[in-house]
Amino acid sequence: MKSIRSFADVVRDWEELLEAVNDNAEVLAPASSQQQALEASLAALRAKRTQQASCTANRQKATQDLHGLIRQGNENARRLRGIVKALFGTTSEQLVQFRVAPIRSRRSSKSTEPVPAEAAAGGSGQ
Repeated sequence: MKSIRSFADVVRDWEELLEAVNDNAEVLAPASSQQQALEASLAALRAKRTQQASCTANRQKATQDLHGLIRQGNENARRLRGIVKALFGTTSEQLVQFRVAPIRSRRSSKSTEPVPAEAAAGGSGQ
């Protein structure tokens, strides 16, 4: 017989088996202890499934709470860095310690050294 793996299939299989036993209660009277054991297993399975669903909901809620705390913490860090920037000044190199980029003067992209004629012409001298 095919193996049953999904929760719904297992529950359906056990319920159908218990219904069949109930339909033939007179003949299967000696199996009543095993029937009660299966009924207890079914009840325990349903209770555990409910607990599992609750844990899933709690995990999802905890994840949402964590994301909210991260957003709030990022906002607090942004504000603190702004205060540090205001207190130290926007050009202070100490800002680097707080992971804030100080305002620095731009370097000239043009070189002040004259370019040799050979390098400017692109020749190799041959």
